[in-house]
Amino acid sequence: MKDLSAVFGMPVSLDESAGLLKSRDAEVAWEDYSRKFSDKMLGLTADPAYQTTDDPYYDFYKAIERNADRDAFSSRELRYDSTVILPGTANGECKKTAGHFHLPIPGKPYSFPELYQVINGTALFVMQKVDDYRKEGKMRAEDVLLAEVHAGEAIVIPPDYGHCTVNICDETMVFINLVSVNSNNYYDSVKDSRGMSVYVYKDGSGYRLEKNPRYDFACEPKVVVPTESDALGIRKGVSVYTEYLKNPDLYAYLNDPEEKAPLFFSLLKDL
Repeated sequence: MKDLSAVFGMPVSLDESAGLLKSRDAEVAWEDYSRKFSDKMLGLTADPAYQTTDDPYYDFYKAIERNADRDAFSSRELRYDSTVILPGTANGECKKTAGHFHLPIPGKPYSFPELYQVINGTALFVMQKVDDYRKEGKMRAEDVLLAEVHAGEAIVIPPDYGHCTVNICDETMVFINLVSVNSNNYYDSVKDSRGMSVYVYKDGSGYRLEKNPRYDFACEPKVVVPTESDALGIRKGVSVYTEYLKNPDLYAYLNDPEEKAPLFFSLLKDL
């Protein structure tokens, strides 16, 4: 068992053999749990010949919080979740989440942002802004950012950027998200495009990128790394969960991002 408590913010360990999160504290619980197998990723992988159906891909723990802390999150309409992506590939392509866009905030022309922190391993967050994610036909990628995020680091997905998370390491990768409970996901256009605009492949001890030919590109994908931001409640190695409980008002931007939206991009520096 690998202890993840320091950055997770509560006593949580990773059973690396099974890829499961566990806690020795009966107060730690989650509202829902699901495991996605490779059969649910068919149509999202780069290689159409990949037809494996029973390979575990990733787990989702919805609202994984201490029972005593639940009101601190729900009263501000936020939720703390965790995702665990198993190591491995689909014919060389790194395992990943399905990918989606957030629908617009009611009454606003932009969507909810989302805060992520990697707890174990290394992730590549693929973020894409397109011309119209609900149109028929090819989407045009207008901005593609690939954020390489290591354990203890965090990023904010800007409004209107579709995103997925890729496990680029050789171990089980664990991350958390803090997101508005009012945020709704839209998956159809990513599914119709056979995934996000960039595919990520294992390449020796690292990774390589390939553009998805089902997109038009008005930009070149750019790899970036995250930095810290006191204004957004992000410090390397410091648990977002712990910081949120100390000062929940600081994270109001997850429901009302307009004022702090420029800071989301200032977090991301060229690799």
